[in-house]
Amino acid sequence: EYVVDGDGAIRSVENLKQLKNVKWVVLSLGGNDVYLNAEVKGKLVSSLLPQSEGKRKEVAQEFAKRLKGVLEKVKAGAPDASLILVVPYQPHQDFSLMMGAPINDEGKRIYGDILGDGTRVLERQVLPDLVNPMVIEMIALGREMGCPIIDLSQTLDPSNEEHYGTGEIGKVNELGTPWSGAEPSDVSSDFTAQLLAHAMAEGSKASVYRGLPRQEERGWTMTVKEEKNDWIFEKDYRFGGKPVSSTISRKRQGGEKPMFKLGAFDSFLAGAGVVILINIALLLQGGSPLGFDREEFERQLETQGLKEKTTTTTTASKTTT
Repeated sequence: EYVVDGDGAIRSVENLKQLKNVKWVVLSLGGNDVYLNAEVKGKLVSSLLPQSEGKRKEVAQEFAKRLKGVLEKVKAGAPDASLILVVPYQPHQDFSLMMGAPINDEGKRIYGDILGDGTRVLERQVLPDLVNPMVIEMIALGREMGCPIIDLSQTLDPSNEEHYGTGEIGKVNELGTPWSGAEPSDVSSDFTAQLLAHAMAEGSKASVYRGLPRQEERGWTMTVKEEKNDWIFEKDYRFGGKPVSSTISRKRQGGEKPMFKLGAFDSFLAGAGVVILINIALLLQGGSPLGFDREEFERQLETQGLKEKTTTTTTASKTTT
């Protein structure tokens, strides 16, 4: 039973300390850093602009620091347990981290969403490049700690609706929850369970596991592939992309080309396009553009005498009898 603190939060490490005979701890971090953290999203998007790629490394290093801190707490909470790290999956190609799913308030699929569709196309092209440094940090940490990693980014198919949410865009489940391209479906949750079971059966070692799902008449089946987590694997790794065999011969083969390879000019156009689309969406929602601090801007106006300070006068009345 989870212990809920007075502030309503569930603190997993504190709950972990109360358990006995913990054999394995599964840790999945990073997905919400990219999906929900506005500061992280802003840095990653701006890293697409010329001479700004270093911001991705900055985000990755900050993520690695947080991940190490969490791992230390987990090991303190369950010192005898083995760890499994999880690389998050890619969102479905028709889902935008900025604009959401192409559905209306009733959960039905919509068409002709020019702004949303444009953002989805750009996100699909640049997301692997943006988050790859974060995953590289996780891979390096997994190798350092000698623990297995399951890679959902190379297991779920971002072009297959059945791997996400309710399994079909426009389908609402019995709880009234609409489809989401940022949540796993029952099908892909089973993939995750199979990968975890396989990793536990293989024991604690520096390996990376991914699934190769296949749909057959009787349903979905999956083959588990294992890669040794060495420096060659890390060098060739691409988030969401099919890795090359972990052999030294891959250097002679030249490896596989990434799904999307952007040159400097293409990267600039993609970055500028994403920034413009995001800022349009933020302005339409009454928010501020990326990188714009409204409060600081208004303070500058006040110091320059260009804006009158707002004052509130309270009048008290006294009634005598």
